[in-house]
Amino acid sequence: MTATSTASTLSTVPSANAKSAANDTAVKKISVIGAGAIGAMFGGLIKRNNPDIDVVMIARGDHLETMQERGYVELRGDWGNVNAQVTASSEPSAIEGSDLVLFTVKTQDTATTAQRFAESIGDATVVSLQNGINQHILSQTIRKDRLLVGMTATNMAIVAPGVIECARRGVSVIGPASKDVTPEVVENARRLLDSSGLPVEASEQILGVQYNKLLFNTMGYASVLSATDFLSGGIFNRNWRNSVALPILQEGFRVLSAAGIPLQKASGGSDVLRFHRLMRILNVPGLDSLVRLVAQGPLHPPRLVFSVYQDLMRDRPTEIDYVNGEIARLASESGVPAPYNSEVVRMVHKMEKSKEKHFMSREEIAQHFRSLGAK
Repeated sequence: MTATSTASTLSTVPSANAKSAANDTAVKKISVIGAGAIGAMFGGLIKRNNPDIDVVMIARGDHLETMQERGYVELRGDWGNVNAQVTASSEPSAIEGSDLVLFTVKTQDTATTAQRFAESIGDATVVSLQNGINQHILSQTIRKDRLLVGMTATNMAIVAPGVIECARRGVSVIGPASKDVTPEVVENARRLLDSSGLPVEASEQILGVQYNKLLFNTMGYASVLSATDFLSGGIFNRNWRNSVALPILQEGFRVLSAAGIPLQKASGGSDVLRFHRLMRILNVPGLDSLVRLVAQGPLHPPRLVFSVYQDLMRDRPTEIDYVNGEIARLASESGVPAPYNSEVVRMVHKMEKSKEKHFMSREEIAQHFRSLGAK
């Protein structure tokens, strides 16, 4: 099978290095369990740069049917449009014989999916790129010496069945879920994922990196309550930033400190420690007008689409319990309050149960969260 492209080149994808990375590790087949936006993009780009590798996409619904009918997944980004030929299925038997399995299912589906596919995964290296902290669940069914976990700061979306769009090329970081994983296993997986052309790093302190991304998402998921564009409509708005984003993030810092979980820095603009400093700098008097010009001008940042918003609009359960809910859980165990993250969880669950999705205005959300601080 070969991958076809409507663009002459895919910028920054090192095709020659990608092939050598696959050949060096004798990779013949990879599978993506939960081939939604993130998984299908990684799998498709790896196929494009490593045409001799078989790529299997495990998906469902219209997205699965479209990939099966076409025989490819369409990938859109700043490179143009790319059609990567893949095999699409919903059956565990399709992934048998895989050298690497990318695990990107919704967090709430982790346990049942891992159990269903465990036998077919066999001795493959498994890399989980999911929201939340899931290694304790995956390790119950996946070989501990083959289990890697990570986080990604990329922003992808399924814009139509069989079509994935990349809005932001962020850095992904992977690392060993336990001390049973050798450095060689980590590096081989990193090189293969990096052959997609999306930057991938490795870290021995992966738990701290995962919580770094989780804290970033606690703010992003709060922006969904008013369907606010996280950057231009949220972070760049002084009222929302100071009433919602900063209280949620600072609460997260306090909870992780109380729980004894050290944060690790992450590369790129999504590093929550760097992002925290940026938000404080934006409060310097006189910057408001400049920030508004940037947010509304031709250099405005791309709109970030969070999975919670997509799930709400599709009447699906969200991952809120595993992000803001994770902070609330740690707070309860550590004996410290977490009213802001707990309120995000409550409000999202209320929206999940409602057939008519009612989004409050940005100003209403800001006022509501200010009232939490006054209690």
